[in-house]
Amino acid sequence: MVSGQIYLDAIISNYLLDMKVSPTLAVLLVACILFVVSPYIPSWILSVTVGTQVGALLMLILVLVVLQGDIVLGLAVFLAVAALFLENRRRTVQKVVATMTTVKQPFDVKELSTPAPNLVPGEIHPEHKGSEAEDYGFEPTEESGKNDVEDLGAESQDEKQPLETVPPQPSIVSEMMQQKGLAAI
Repeated sequence: MVSGQIYLDAIISNYLLDMKVSPTLAVLLVACILFVVSPYIPSWILSVTVGTQVGALLMLILVLVVLQGDIVLGLAVFLAVAALFLENRRRTVQKVVATMTTVKQPFDVKELSTPAPNLVPGEIHPEHKGSEAEDYGFEPTEESGKNDVEDLGAESQDEKQPLETVPPQPSIVSEMMQQKGLAAI
């Protein structure tokens, strides 16, 4: 069993040493590994490579150069670079969300009624002015008036009459406009 294992290891090592990796396969493997490993790349490397305008421009040029040579390799490099960009943006958003959730209110609302501390010895603070009314409601009060609707002079609100400026029939409109000199045929 041990001699079989040694023989198998020898065959595998000889095969790997004799195997020549083509540049196309090497680029595909590097792009695939970069795509898969992008969440584990340190943040400082991402900020240098894709977090700056120069780095982003270099990555774009790299994708365009590889696309000139081979469309499949260009697509693989594009996906790897896109994974780097997305991971950098994800980490940036994660930092912003973390800072937004940890921000506390500078003071409690109950502290608004407490007087401010003196800045100068002997400083005099005016008294806090309270509200004039104790309770606010949405019902009309005696001071605000009554809740009755004023009489419109008609028996019902459904008996509306058109204004005198509106002609009684739409066909008369053109005649009236011609008489006033506002329209000409």
